[in-house]
Amino acid sequence: MLPNNLVWVFDLDDTLFSELEYQTSGYQAICKVIKSLYDKDIYSVIDDAVKGNKDVLSEICYFLGLPLALKDSFIWIYRLHAPDITLREGVVDFLLKVEPFSKAIAIITDGRSVSQRLKISSLGLDHYEILVSEEWQETKPQLGRFEYLQKKYLDASGFVYVGDNLTKDFVGPNKLGWITIGIKDSGQNIHPQIINSVDSDHLPKFWVNNFYELQDFIC
Repeated sequence: MLPNNLVWVFDLDDTLFSELEYQTSGYQAICKVIKSLYDKDIYSVIDDAVKGNKDVLSEICYFLGLPLALKDSFIWIYRLHAPDITLREGVVDFLLKVEPFSKAIAIITDGRSVSQRLKISSLGLDHYEILVSEEWQETKPQLGRFEYLQKKYLDASGFVYVGDNLTKDFVGPNKLGWITIGIKDSGQNIHPQIINSVDSDHLPKFWVNNFYELQDFIC
């Protein structure tokens, strides 16, 4: 069990919610716009492209008989839509239990500012401290955002980072001596967790299967 007065920091994509769910929401947003503008139903085109591991936006252009230059417009529909996404099971319960005993709660996420903040707003998490890579001009595993939180909360009893991506999530906080906890991939993550393909500094100190198990660290 971990002490009180910790700063709990979370990754966003595929940690607090499913990135596949966001992808589906983005494609549905494109479908709606194309239906409105071109009176074409492209859901099956997208579905076939995803299953065939093809470039989805190129396949849409081919189907509509439009130049590939329109891909840029479709990309921005995807990036700027208000996503229909939900928090993973157990996240709400965990946050409600840990917050009264924490020094602070924050989210460190990589991505474009508007897209990431639209996700966070849809999930109802925008009352927490949000540190987005585009706003900081750095991406994980760079240390700027982690060090910023350390300096801001000098009287915290420690720092915890919860993430999923073995390529970049845990390298920085491990280097700074944080407690790192990995949420295991249930088989739906965008980035699979191949543990034997990374060095030990890329691995979390602890693994849990879900946010219900994460409660064991505070109970």
